[in-house]
Amino acid sequence: MKRAWKKSAITLGTVGAAVVLSVACAATLPDARADNQTTTPPMNAAASQGPVTITFYEAMDGNFGKELTKLTTQFEKANPGIKVNLVFTGNYPALQDKLTAAVAAHNEPTIAQVQDTWETEFYQNHLLQPLGDLLPKSLVDDIIPGWKEDNSYNGQLVSVPFNRSVYVLYYNTALFKQAGIQRAPKTWAQLQQDAATIKKKTGVAGFGMQDDYYTWETLLHQEGGSVLNAAETKPAFDTAAGRKALRFMYQLAHTGDGAVSVVSANAYITDGFNDGSYATDFDSSAGVAYLTNPKLHYASAPLPAGTTHAVSSGGTNVVLFKQVTALQKAAAIKYIEYLLSDKTTVAWAENTGYLPMTNSALQTPAWKSFVKTHPNAGVAADSAKYAFYEPRVATMSSAISEIDTQIGNYIAGKQTLNATMVNMVQQVDEALSSQ
Repeated sequence: MKRAWKKSAITLGTVGAAVVLSVACAATLPDARADNQTTTPPMNAAASQGPVTITFYEAMDGNFGKELTKLTTQFEKANPGIKVNLVFTGNYPALQDKLTAAVAAHNEPTIAQVQDTWETEFYQNHLLQPLGDLLPKSLVDDIIPGWKEDNSYNGQLVSVPFNRSVYVLYYNTALFKQAGIQRAPKTWAQLQQDAATIKKKTGVAGFGMQDDYYTWETLLHQEGGSVLNAAETKPAFDTAAGRKALRFMYQLAHTGDGAVSVVSANAYITDGFNDGSYATDFDSSAGVAYLTNPKLHYASAPLPAGTTHAVSSGGTNVVLFKQVTALQKAAAIKYIEYLLSDKTTVAWAENTGYLPMTNSALQTPAWKSFVKTHPNAGVAADSAKYAFYEPRVATMSSAISEIDTQIGNYIAGKQTLNATMVNMVQQVDEALSSQ
């Protein structure tokens, strides 16, 4: 199971109470990028009657939530005319449920974290206020191209990236040294060979592989394939690339002598790496927050490549709902500018494992200095250029769960590759037809 960064039913932690923070605004707002720590503009007559309150539905638990609270508190101190009500929902499924209920009651929050598939549904139902014309052009142009594309519909920026990450290879440096391996694997063949060597030399499984949709999807893209056609209307993976990806997963699982540990789609891949059960795994750059074992010595590297490089991207975007007042809209835009300002997005990345969201942030002395002392962060940032994005089809979530089962059955030897592929295509067809 993926944690906060993927599009599945992920438990982030115990549901907490809503956190209410004070923050600030006025009807006329300057470009927050001119000064990362913005100051309050002169209050007009409407604003002088009291602070403007905006509500942010979010699902950031643990250290992620603490960092969001800290950054929002800093924003509040600099802008005492706005109040931001951070409403922690506990996990992504709960966040989706809360948003769905709010929409049904015509009581949407001002802004919210959303995954791509929810965003598509909200956008198609005309619930969202596109952000491209509300944010400074300099900021829109500065968003890293891949994230900008993923947040746009028909060429229009609808949302902004927030807690976005990419997948990297984590490897246990102590076990690699014990096995006599000098560097992380760069290809599929090297990954399989290193797994066998590590098991032979150390007795520990060399690779932890999740037998799920997301592992297969990554390998599919590394062979130049994709899940859906360009129009996102038909499955496009019953190809040589799709079958090669499945076959390689099977080969890994059956490398022999327990060289590869197969991890259930419903388990947390991070846990086995953290406790030393296997020497390498594919995981989100934000997974570093869960690597808490003081005895673990690790590093990260780009994912081993197939025919080409491709890395899975996870996380959420921030959207602005239409059903807000003009003052709330202005306050929300100022807050969003703040979240994307160089100082804030770098601080967020440094303390969470997520990535800076703008090109200019990657060039700041603060980020460059951080990467020098935290090279794992640099690996993730460099890998972002190979990121691919999930199909933005709301009904795909049901198909993904069923595909997990199909892949698990195939790897366990319960069905053939051909039967698995036929079943996977059928599941996606059914999901697409139910839109």
